[in-house]
Amino acid sequence: MKKCIAFLMALALVMTLSACRCAKEPVSDPTTTPTTATTESTKPSGSKTLPGTMEENINKIMEENPVEFMGGVIPLDLEDVSEDALLAFESYTGLKTRELIKEGAVYEPMMGSQAFSLVLVRVTDPAKAEQVARDMKANIDPRKWICVQADQVMLAGYGDVVMFIMLDSALGKTAQSYVDAFEKVCGSKPDFTL
Repeated sequence: MKKCIAFLMALALVMTLSACRCAKEPVSDPTTTPTTATTESTKPSGSKTLPGTMEENINKIMEENPVEFMGGVIPLDLEDVSEDALLAFESYTGLKTRELIKEGAVYEPMMGSQAFSLVLVRVTDPAKAEQVARDMKANIDPRKWICVQADQVMLAGYGDVVMFIMLDSALGKTAQSYVDAFEKVCGSKPDFTL
């Protein structure tokens, strides 16, 4: 019965987050998309960027290295300044401020107690990606779940994207396997791993 209630609560949370995201999309200015595309195409040829949204890239990583539990992608709403949203952002990323983050998403279990969290964030300045990764590693709590704890933590960065993975090795996976999946999605070795 408890599992059923927990599942229904998790499902309601996902639906609420989806509804909030859908409600905000029509409000966005349609002229920003061409501007963003133009800006990205005018970047110097030596700069690295991972195309697609953080949600899309998390899905690609999870296709490369799937899990056996039911999980889901949670987009980080960086415009929501409510106390709950700020606490959720800090819990997922370990970051106290959003000022260096343009976009982010998280993949976590939908129900049950599995220590697993995959976070992707796009930073505003690629030169600060490694510092953002170090801040994440220093501040995310590997015991944030009830009764379980992550015993493996790794971070990797590629251009303006930082990937954070923490998990319990009892799940039969390694943090390195997710760094390897991230490398496949990027199509190149990460700029750094921590």
